Amino acid sequence: MFNRVATVLLRIIPVLIVVSVSTAVLIGLVPGDPAVAVVGAEGSPEQYAAVRENLGLDRPLFARYLDWLNGLLHGDLGKTLVPPIQDVSTLIATRLPVTLEIAVLSVLLALAISIPVGTWSAYRYGRAFDRVASSLSFALISVPSFLLALILIYFAVFRPEAVKGLILAACVISTVVLAATTVGRRGAQLTAQGRRGIRMFALGVFAVGFVLAAFLPDFPRQGFARIGEDGLTENLRTIFLPVLVLGLAESAQLTRLLRSDMATTLNDDFILASRAQGMPVRHILVKEALRPSTFSLVTVAGISFGRLLGGTVIVETIFRLPGMGTLIVESVAKKEFMVLQAAVLVVAALYVLVNALVDISYLYLDPRTRHVRV
Repeated sequence: MFNRVATVLLRIIPVLIVVSVSTAVLIGLVPGDPAVAVVGAEGSPEQYAAVRENLGLDRPLFARYLDWLNGLLHGDLGKTLVPPIQDVSTLIATRLPVTLEIAVLSVLLALAISIPVGTWSAYRYGRAFDRVASSLSFALISVPSFLLALILIYFAVFRPEAVKGLILAACVISTVVLAATTVGRRGAQLTAQGRRGIRMFALGVFAVGFVLAAFLPDFPRQGFARIGEDGLTENLRTIFLPVLVLGLAESAQLTRLLRSDMATTLNDDFILASRAQGMPVRHILVKEALRPSTFSLVTVAGISFGRLLGGTVIVETIFRLPGMGTLIVESVAKKEFMVLQAAVLVVAALYVLVNALVDISYLYLDPRTRHVRV
């Protein structure tokens, strides 16, 4: 198993080399002169030439790449070209935590939604809950993230009272529907423990809805508050809407994947044998069916996390988040090629690292893969 993990991790190195070389080549093909961004459009040819010589832009592309690589190995990513001059590493260090926090929380929210909803949809395949969950998933997949962001901004920022009313109404309706399943012919099919569990869950749903409706904070339209400067509460208040937008968008796809895989798993022989032995539904779903059904879920969740690390530029722009996505776009616009190359390499490194961790997680999800040669 150690050899398998080491092999997966060692594959990261050639990928990063290819990414850095490809980025350098593509930067060399980008039209425009960084010297113009430094001096301005009114500069003289002599000024442009002096800037190119000072920055080494008159040297061959391969020589510039080797200089950059040498600096990287010594922990020096260079400096920005356009004032205010600052270290590239410092600039990335201020942007990366924003993207990391939003990406982690978005994926966690997506998993928190998709795992229970996808599991129960597979168990109730073709029934009312499954049809409603599938319809909502298709709707979320179809709605662009920027449109969802604008809708949330409109209601959460400009119509907060309407949101509180909708939350309270939804929780009351959910509570009534859940409680109704414990009476009549449906309730007669449940055990006393099952009826008590559903009623307690219904009470919890109502309590959560009441608390949210009563104490839902005001959300800012734009901006980002850092934990070290403004505190955790203010930080969570500023990232709630972006995380909700990205989390809902990712949860729709993850729910569909888990539902499909688990529906297949529930028809396997070992699940049918457990049902024949009278195993509880909770044991079958959580202990036996969930783990072998999560391969596609883990893979796509890893890909989603890597994509979010690159920054969802539209969402970052709408909410004015100083993340890696906006940094890359700004670097292209300002011809900040040192920043661009470093930012792309950092994102690529995190992306391949996450995918390596996904590969390693397969060793836990399916122990048989520990003996497969790679």
